[in-house]
Amino acid sequence: MSKKRVPNKWFWVSLLMPLLVLTSMLYKPVSTMIHGTEITLATIPIDPRDLFYGDYVILDLEIEEIDVSLIDPTIKKKLEGYEYNRQLSVFVSLARGENGVYRAEYVSEQKPDGIYIKGSMSPYIEDNSWNEGANFKEYVRVEYGIERFYVEEGTGLELEDQAREGQVLVSVKIQNGYPVLTDIIGIESINQQ
Repeated sequence: MSKKRVPNKWFWVSLLMPLLVLTSMLYKPVSTMIHGTEITLATIPIDPRDLFYGDYVILDLEIEEIDVSLIDPTIKKKLEGYEYNRQLSVFVSLARGENGVYRAEYVSEQKPDGIYIKGSMSPYIEDNSWNEGANFKEYVRVEYGIERFYVEEGTGLELEDQAREGQVLVSVKIQNGYPVLTDIIGIESINQQ
């Protein structure tokens, strides 16, 4: 009679390890969707098309171009002295503005109180001196990892048209600085409600 072979502990570890890794990757986004604070941000979208995934909108969030006056003085001094050689992890405090749209209020390296979003700031100050008709402005770029949103087939061009006439808003859930983009809202659809 043959003896039945029982798997050893390494078999179970190797079987469960991929499941644990996948579950841990889902924890932060799912937790944010359930427990996060929902806010609205202004955007300037550009609409390309992905052959594999369909229509999507690349979003240029208004809070990605942050005026230099909103940056913590110690960060600003380092930027002016070209002390950074790579992107800097920062916290952007957000404040509710007109029409319920949140705007950047302050940028620092320390986690603030209230509603904030974590991002990666470019290591240099940019300006709009190339645009002759615009008022001079110095700013830094901050990326948040929520710049692409897939939309229903055929709606990408409609959103692009709405963006040319005005702005498009996005709905974002935030928990502990971690953002999850939940929806894109055209101003035309808001005005029709």
